[in-house]
Amino acid sequence: MNYNLKQRGRTNASLRLAVLASGTALALVAVPAQAQQTKLAQEAQSDQAQNDNGAIQEITVTAERRAQNSQDVPLALTTFSGDQVAPGAISSLVDVAVKTPNLTVTQFNIGEPQLYLRGIGSTLDSAAADPTVSVFLDEVYIGRPGSNAFDLYDLDRIEVLRGPQGTLYGRNVTGGAISIYSKKPSDTFEGKMGLTVGNYALSVIRGYVNGPIADGLNGKLSFSRTDRGGYSHNVRNGQELDNAGNFSIRGQLLAKPSSRTEITLSADYSRDRNNGDCRYMANLTSPDQAFNGLYSPLIAAAQASLGVTDPRECSLTINQFARRNLAGGSVRIQHDMDWATLTSITSYRYNKYAWLQELGGLDTPPGLLSVEDNEGETSKQWTQEIRLGGGGSRSRLQWVVGLYGLSDSVDRFANVPIRFGPTSPVTPNVVLDRAWKQNAHSKSAAIFGQATYEVVPTVSLTLGGRYTYDRKAIDQFYRQGTKVNYDFKNLNKSWERFTGRVTLDWKITPDVMAYATFSQGYKSGVFISQSTSGPAAATPLDPENATNWEAGFKSQFLDRHVQLNLTGFDLTVKNLQLFRLSGLTLVSENSNAKVKGLEGDLQVIPFRGLRLMGSLSVMDAKYQGGTFNGKELARAPKWKYTIGGDYTHNLANGGELSFDVGYTSTAGYFMESTNVRVSRVDPHQTLDASIKYESPNKTWDLTIWGKNLTNELIEKHSIVGTLGGSTELYMPPRTYGASFNVKF
Repeated sequence: MNYNLKQRGRTNASLRLAVLASGTALALVAVPAQAQQTKLAQEAQSDQAQNDNGAIQEITVTAERRAQNSQDVPLALTTFSGDQVAPGAISSLVDVAVKTPNLTVTQFNIGEPQLYLRGIGSTLDSAAADPTVSVFLDEVYIGRPGSNAFDLYDLDRIEVLRGPQGTLYGRNVTGGAISIYSKKPSDTFEGKMGLTVGNYALSVIRGYVNGPIADGLNGKLSFSRTDRGGYSHNVRNGQELDNAGNFSIRGQLLAKPSSRTEITLSADYSRDRNNGDCRYMANLTSPDQAFNGLYSPLIAAAQASLGVTDPRECSLTINQFARRNLAGGSVRIQHDMDWATLTSITSYRYNKYAWLQELGGLDTPPGLLSVEDNEGETSKQWTQEIRLGGGGSRSRLQWVVGLYGLSDSVDRFANVPIRFGPTSPVTPNVVLDRAWKQNAHSKSAAIFGQATYEVVPTVSLTLGGRYTYDRKAIDQFYRQGTKVNYDFKNLNKSWERFTGRVTLDWKITPDVMAYATFSQGYKSGVFISQSTSGPAAATPLDPENATNWEAGFKSQFLDRHVQLNLTGFDLTVKNLQLFRLSGLTLVSENSNAKVKGLEGDLQVIPFRGLRLMGSLSVMDAKYQGGTFNGKELARAPKWKYTIGGDYTHNLANGGELSFDVGYTSTAGYFMESTNVRVSRVDPHQTLDASIKYESPNKTWDLTIWGKNLTNELIEKHSIVGTLGGSTELYMPPRTYGASFNVKF
């Protein structure tokens, strides 16, 4: 197969169709879209579905720590129902990013996924680093980036909040928050088993059993096993790369000792075993080459001499590996005291992973240099959150106050020998044996509160604030060869911040709301990793501080057969924490950023069974001051749009046949803050589709699906080459398969 490296309501039907035609054009051409909700409706009860005349279903979310219709939340919010989480649809955060405005997910390796919202994110891998875009599992903060790549299965919903979340969430974040909610155990016995098979030897076995155990006690057990052959291979030793091997299991107990008290115990475990990624030397003739392209022909010749002719090939003598073990547990206690509800969430998370990979994708010789990267870490995290919330559905005042605490420890190592070949222009036939160790301890405490008051029947004012204290201590060690360059003990630093939020929302009609908000976010400072400079290793980067101004509206009309949401924002981040490779040295620094943009989505149901959707996000994201003044933010495409739809047809036998298609187009962006051309990801598109049959009695279903049907070659990550070109990792190629599920 050849690859091109840079390819990359109640109203009459005629009125509904007229709105559809004009509205779809608006979404595709001029509507900047606020929340891409590929299927906005969660699964509803059959009697409710019959009474709503096929209208857009209501989604209940808890983005503000209370149950609300997503259309009543004055925030930039994207929601995905649990039904959308499946092997042929959403199976990872990468799939969530494809369908969410201004969300980009790249990945360097199994332990370093990189999440960017509205251009704000981080590639920092330090044991003392915090994520800029945070992930929460059942309201539990996931502190380490490598811990958020758990298997997505048996979920209730996923909520993506864009912009700073400086009030209600466990750790303040400057970019945004992704909240994943699992389905709770119920008092109705049910189960499900599923089998998926596909190309590249894909096999997925999933299932759950749920129901009552005793009076007042319900339980659920879910499991998933995924195996897949490699998208790529090593031509030297035949090892499959970009493969998958995951096993996950999750157990939950829901106890109701009284009508006022509910206790949920959760535990999960996940294990990954694979061979890591294939890296390909690309962009050897593009502008901005290192050394003005002097050594790029030598790199190309070396690659050809090893028989590497395809972007999904590499030639290595080493056997790569990537392995990870994740585990966690939580206790959630909720007690109704009439005047308020008390919630306590206690959690523990454990994570251990390691990998060995060749960062250059070539052996030396004949390559000019090779970098073997053997890294790993072990982390342990405790969190405790206590909230008190009040205000019933008829109250003019809704409020929540709380306390939060976190303690974590992270041990991290990195062994990175660099070998220069005999023809290398930099110290030929020399090996730089480099090794780093970090042992970090972080503590965080916060007090927070938020209140929403109905000033008049249609206008509400929200005020929120959070005071956060962070302290970090770290041991830093670095040696080159046998020489210890530095060995620091108990470097420590503390920071504190107050962040606030002010929001005014106006219910113009029961189905139309406009809002304006001011919000702040903060992320603590950080001691950097893998520095060759002692002073740099001993000096932390400054904390990030984000300020966001935002205005928008959410609307439904024509008896809830049309939904249009729009948001405009102006985001400033001071001291954005950056991490990049410069030559053979990893450099960390602070920079300011300014981001302006528009987001929105349109959804239309012209008649029962058919839903059409479109979204468009537009963003201007630039660095301000410092080294990169005026350059584009990394991983910040100027625009992204999606179009799609689904249609359900009722068959004569009582079964259902459903069709689903989605197309996403993303503008080009830079992987690096330097904006050198070799780090450029060109515009690219993805096309996914599926056909599903559901039996008349709803006991089984069969889905035929395909993803990236146009077989686009899309970068997952890239590194600017020290001597020329770039080393690139790629997203999956065209995949397809079938999924069969049985319910009992």
